[in-house]
Amino acid sequence: MGAISVRLPDDLKDKAMKLAKKKNISFNSLVNHWLQAAVMQDETLEWMNKQLGGKKPTDLIADFGDFLARSEPGDEPALEDIEQALNE
Repeated sequence: MGAISVRLPDDLKDKAMKLAKKKNISFNSLVNHWLQAAVMQDETLEWMNKQLGGKKPTDLIADFGDFLARSEPGDEPALEDIEQALNE
């Protein structure tokens, strides 16, 4: 396991130390958790962008609205319907 030295503003360090104590974990564990969460969030966003093929959020919302407009209340859409809507 690697070790690094990080410079923090005193007020941030104090707040983080208090938070770690409140959560009954070490400062190191708290920082580890924060870094893991940040890295996972970034990786998830990259994966989602790749899966969505670079579509803009407004286009996705419009496509979803079109799909909902074509659906009828009642039964769940069949897998073929979902795949067709995704390919349009």
